[in-house]
Amino acid sequence: MVVLLHGIFDDYGVWLEQFGVPTILDRLIQAEEIPELIVVMPNGGNRYGGGFYRNSSVSGNWADYIADDLLGFIDENFRTLAGELSRAIIGHSMGGYGAINLALTRHGLFSTVWSMSPCCLAADDDLGFGNDAWKRSASVSSPEDVQSLIDSNDFFPIAFLGLITAFSPDRDAMPIYADFPFDIVRGEVVLDEPAYDRYLDAFPVRQVRQARDSLRDLRGLALDVGLGDQFLHIPAGTLALSQQLGEERIPHRLDVYDGDHRQQVSERLETVVLPWVGERLASEE
Repeated sequence: MVVLLHGIFDDYGVWLEQFGVPTILDRLIQAEEIPELIVVMPNGGNRYGGGFYRNSSVSGNWADYIADDLLGFIDENFRTLAGELSRAIIGHSMGGYGAINLALTRHGLFSTVWSMSPCCLAADDDLGFGNDAWKRSASVSSPEDVQSLIDSNDFFPIAFLGLITAFSPDRDAMPIYADFPFDIVRGEVVLDEPAYDRYLDAFPVRQVRQARDSLRDLRGLALDVGLGDQFLHIPAGTLALSQQLGEERIPHRLDVYDGDHRQQVSERLETVVLPWVGERLASEE
């Protein structure tokens, strides 16, 4: 079984319509380059574009949804080989983060993980509070303001609402129900250092050491990123996570290529990612 996690503001249809996964699978299986697979493409979206496949008291227990509800349903209703050795997870962008988050927090769930152009591995560059979009996200003061922001289709301010409710939820902090680790003082971001440190602890670059034993148990862990990715934090975060993995002596693969955030997803799925993942999955043979 392979689980595919989509990115923010997408749904499962992106794998079918934009990335052409059914056609890719047919070609690879017919050519005997991968075994026959059950491929599961769940939805991970919400009103802010996505729940980041992590548990939150505000935006929902998305990690539990994948790990318990979804996999349990598939194992009960389809002819699977139950157990981690026959399970892999691949994610793109927000889904790439989700794949890493599940590897960090759910030992024994998947044996093989590939994270494609993963967002949100570290709070740097355009994900950091130097991005003025955070000011707009933090300025909402009523449910009507929230809806107005959503209706604006302004990418970063809306995505940041999804990020902060997933990474720093606070059910008492209306109307966003999140603990922003900064204040806006005379139009400038002023960090609340203790709260900011707690917020940073939610990012994977700070979680590798604690999870190193479970990560070492994986049959395969891989990251890839295009150097021309439009989201500047993605190359920086991917390289930073790889460095952390290396420092903890966690075997992994890092592919860095010339490309942007989405352009080469289909090609890489067919020529690199799925064959590599397929080699590592247990089969009936």
